[in-house]
Amino acid sequence: MPITIRQLLDDPQLKLVTVYDGGGETLDNGVIWVHPTDVVNAARYAEPGEVLLTCSTNFPLESMGNVNDLSLLKRDLRKMGLPTSIKNPQEAYARLYMQYVADLSRAGVLAIGFGVGIKHDRIPQALTDAVRQHHMVLFEVPVEINFSQIVKTVLRAQAEESENLQRVMYAAQRELFEASNAAEPIESVVDACARLTGGWAAFARPEGDIVAISNQVMHRQASDLIHQLIRARSQSGSRQKTMFGSAKSRGQYCVCAVEHDGTLLGMIVVMADRTESGGALLRSVDIAAADALACALPRRMNEYRMRSRLRAIVIEQIMAGRAEAGAAFAGELWRWRLRFPVCVYCFECAHDDGRMLDLLDSMIADEAIYGQVNGLMWIVTGHEYALHVERFVSDQLSDGEYGRAESGSMPMLAEACREAQQNLRLRCASGRDGVVDMPAHELVSPGIAQLYAKELFSPLGALTDDDRASLIGTLRTALATAFNVGATATRLGVHRHTVENRLGKLERLLGLDFSKESDRVKVWIACSFMRDGAMSTLR
Repeated sequence: MPITIRQLLDDPQLKLVTVYDGGGETLDNGVIWVHPTDVVNAARYAEPGEVLLTCSTNFPLESMGNVNDLSLLKRDLRKMGLPTSIKNPQEAYARLYMQYVADLSRAGVLAIGFGVGIKHDRIPQALTDAVRQHHMVLFEVPVEINFSQIVKTVLRAQAEESENLQRVMYAAQRELFEASNAAEPIESVVDACARLTGGWAAFARPEGDIVAISNQVMHRQASDLIHQLIRARSQSGSRQKTMFGSAKSRGQYCVCAVEHDGTLLGMIVVMADRTESGGALLRSVDIAAADALACALPRRMNEYRMRSRLRAIVIEQIMAGRAEAGAAFAGELWRWRLRFPVCVYCFECAHDDGRMLDLLDSMIADEAIYGQVNGLMWIVTGHEYALHVERFVSDQLSDGEYGRAESGSMPMLAEACREAQQNLRLRCASGRDGVVDMPAHELVSPGIAQLYAKELFSPLGALTDDDRASLIGTLRTALATAFNVGATATRLGVHRHTVENRLGKLERLLGLDFSKESDRVKVWIACSFMRDGAMSTLR
């Protein structure tokens, strides 16, 4: 906070005398500059927030006692753009000072310091009347006080203020970088920004979605400011990095893009009450916060992607019937351990939608394991926590469609996953997709289909690896061509008689007749649920 008019007037070494305090809280305004000048049109050179010092040597005496005072009055009236015809010198004198003060007030001058004893023995009454009408501070400067002493006092205060501000800024930068190393860097940095500026702060994704905000009441205003920067970046070809300004209220805001290697990671906005420092601290805090997040987020994002992949692997192991192998990783990722009986849930979730994982981390990490696999989010939890998970899922899904199944033991967990997925499909039957959009293999019970495939293809186990591979390759190609012998031969690059011989051998080994539609469906189901690698182990 720069030196205020009150502090300047209270300095005992300056011996300044307050003539009029401006009314209200005018004395508590900060002094931006001190401008000594005696010119009549000083308002042309004035700036908002300054204190004007004058001895009014160019003004005539109020008594009009000198022979030159009348000509000086006409000259000054002309300079101020006022009529020069003088019927009553005292009225013209009062009009001159009224215009003088009015121009200074419009220019933003806060106070006038009048030096007595140089030309004027006392402050003219016309000046006192004018400052009272325009609510401007007026103080008397005694003859023994040089104007330079007042200027130096303000300069020293400004230098101290600048040094203090730099010290505060450096401390704020250190605090923000420490906050970026917290377990939740975005939330920690946002809270630190709000605390350091005495206002509020928010962070948004590159698309403009608010991720964290220190004051939920300001959500709409934060979103509006962030989208202003998004539009500005779009118009400037992503060159604009920051946006600073004043709101309709007394607040000032700063919005800053968070970038790493040319990639936009998000935007952070900070808003606080307007200060006499011109928002320097606010801007410094926001830019430092953006720098801190630009360093922290890429590392956190890599860790997040790795953890997400490990979580997906655990779910994949469970779905593949290797729940014990998946459970071995679970201890590194979640605090909850698999305790049977359990409930399995699944619902549709886009691959790139990290927000759902963020919510799961913050709300159910203590009582569940979860991960994304093939566009579905999977949650496994104990019976005692099932209702909480169901409420959470229902609140997060607009359509409320999720699949559910139960498992009482580790070996049955994979089957519970399949039941949950089928349950999800059934719930979607009357929804936006319907059962007609289900993949064909999901219409069949995977467990039964796998057992059937293993038994059907068991006779192939007695063949050599080459014979088995050629027969299976021919069968899969024939299925892809609807058992068109000519098309199958073309794709395989063999003679059609070779295809006929191989299919005949398969019919004999498998006990099927490929001319029958039902047998073709059976072999299609078997091939859909048994990979070539599994067939190669048949014995």
